[in-house]
Amino acid sequence: MPTPKLSITTLLGALGVIPFAVATYLSWADYDFWGVSAYKLFSTYSAIILSFLGGALWGQLIHDEARQSVKYLLISSNVIALVAWLALLLGTPTLAIALLLLGYISIFWVEARSLKLIRSPNSTYLNMRLVITSIVCVLHIFMLYPHY
Repeated sequence: MPTPKLSITTLLGALGVIPFAVATYLSWADYDFWGVSAYKLFSTYSAIILSFLGGALWGQLIHDEARQSVKYLLISSNVIALVAWLALLLGTPTLAIALLLLGYISIFWVEARSLKLIRSPNSTYLNMRLVITSIVCVLHIFMLYPHY
């Protein structure tokens, strides 16, 4: 029986969780990484990945931008990316991480809507995104936990 191949999107998605996990470990162990706090590592990486996901949505939807619902999804992805950037400027790590957590939940919702809108049969991709988004959200919560 042949073994199923691991898609490049699944592999890259899974590898993308590693920096979140490392930064979370550093935070809980109270370590810095070359003088950079675990919170800064976590929040900056989180904001970059969140912005990347918003850009990936553009690639999926840009061909159909005349539809009103697609316009709303494209605007939503921009708003989420801007909130990620704003989170970095706040200077309050816990608030930044909480906003980024909401961003991941929002971007998954927008992506699920976009796949439904373009009638993509790619449920494997959406399932992979659900698993990875769930792990990333739990790691965001772990980053918030020591402060409350």
